[in-house]
Amino acid sequence: MNGTTVVLTGATSGIGEAAARRFAATCDRLIIHGPENRGDVVSLLGALAAAGPAELHYLQADFDDLDNVAQLATRIGDLSPTVDVLVNNAGRPGAARRTLSRNGHEATLQTNYLAAVLLTHRLSHLLPPRHGRVVHVASATHLSVTLDPDDIDLEHGYSPVRAYARSKLGMVAHALTQAEEWGEDGPQIVSISPGVISTRLLHAMFAVQGADPDHGARNVIEAATGSIPYSGAYLDDGRHARPGAQVLDDAFRARLRTVTHRLIGAWL
Repeated sequence: MNGTTVVLTGATSGIGEAAARRFAATCDRLIIHGPENRGDVVSLLGALAAAGPAELHYLQADFDDLDNVAQLATRIGDLSPTVDVLVNNAGRPGAARRTLSRNGHEATLQTNYLAAVLLTHRLSHLLPPRHGRVVHVASATHLSVTLDPDDIDLEHGYSPVRAYARSKLGMVAHALTQAEEWGEDGPQIVSISPGVISTRLLHAMFAVQGADPDHGARNVIEAATGSIPYSGAYLDDGRHARPGAQVLDDAFRARLRTVTHRLIGAWL
């Protein structure tokens, strides 16, 4: 990864932190994001600096506010003329009760999906054609739900797991839509389920154990730097897999794109 600039969101805990340690040892410039103030992640930044030669930058942004996402993209552009790899890993579990973001959207959807779409759009001009790579860290939970674009903010039938799974379905669908829009001469994009990983996010919603975060980090790194079946593909725990049926529905993806662009249009 010599000469490579990597942008990694949600890098201060869980899979993101583990992936940041791996990227720091191999890439040339690593720009990591987290919601915490810099003073709260000093020890992590020290560990990343010691992990390898990467030029390291930490940027704080709260994805509950789309202004923060737009400003993050601008700051990334100020730091680097290119972004070779963008990993949209930032995520939050579904809240116990339906919660709205500062922009008035269901909060899980905004952090996990709308912010990732917006950041990808605003950094797209920095991604090298053909060689740039975007990784959406999604979840196999998307297979368990459907998403109604006419109720994208989940005003009906809210549950924490459903909110989380719908946001990840949106990410998987967006990867395929974005791949089609960029075409074979554009950057590449994939969505992945990193596996069932033992993180605070997992335990906030599910009474199960999982693999070590480094297992998920290895899947992220492979998706970011290894060969992929095709742009828009979905990978489940490192293997090419078939996404949910709704993802493959052209009409659904078109509706979702229209609604999504309406929600984030002021920041595009």
